[in-house]
Amino acid sequence: MRIKTGGQHQGWTVVHQARRAWRGSFEGVWLGVEESTGHWMVGRQHDGQSMDDGFDADGNWATSRHFREGNEYLNMRRALAAYDEEAQNASDVWNGMWDQRAHEAVARHLAHRVPFPAPVRLSAGWIGRGLTDYHPPRGSTFPLDGPEAKYELIRYLQGQTRFDEIVTEPGSVSEEEAYQLAINATGPIRFVCRGVTFYLSE
Repeated sequence: MRIKTGGQHQGWTVVHQARRAWRGSFEGVWLGVEESTGHWMVGRQHDGQSMDDGFDADGNWATSRHFREGNEYLNMRRALAAYDEEAQNASDVWNGMWDQRAHEAVARHLAHRVPFPAPVRLSAGWIGRGLTDYHPPRGSTFPLDGPEAKYELIRYLQGQTRFDEIVTEPGSVSEEEAYQLAINATGPIRFVCRGVTFYLSE
């Protein structure tokens, strides 16, 4: 059987999954989160003969690794690293676009976790530390629907915080706090993380 990305499966929200053929058989992996606890899980699908037999008739998978610390941000980071590793171990599942697609899926999931109470158009952006105050590195979007702007903000965050160490600088929020601010945003917001200013603006 197949499972649906974005749907619920045995208590887990399916954030991302992939399955590929390799020399006459199929292998696959999937990434899930338990919303009520903040636990994340990386699952290895059953090896099989089609795209549809990664899960048995009861919806079970082959093996899994769970991340159940009290900190959802760390659970997410560790699960993403394990997901990448598991994909590389599954024949032909990992490819050059894997890393980007998996992080995009996580960002999209997080961006839709807290809904906007009313339609809103926002621009997402960042301002980095440059050689001068006049020309710092930066990026921004055109005005987008709220959830899409929040998605772009989280993608900017991912680009600045994908490191093993957790860094907090004076005047900056922690990476965990930055993610939480972005996830909970339902309007304009501005904060500094790793010395980079991130914002949603009208």
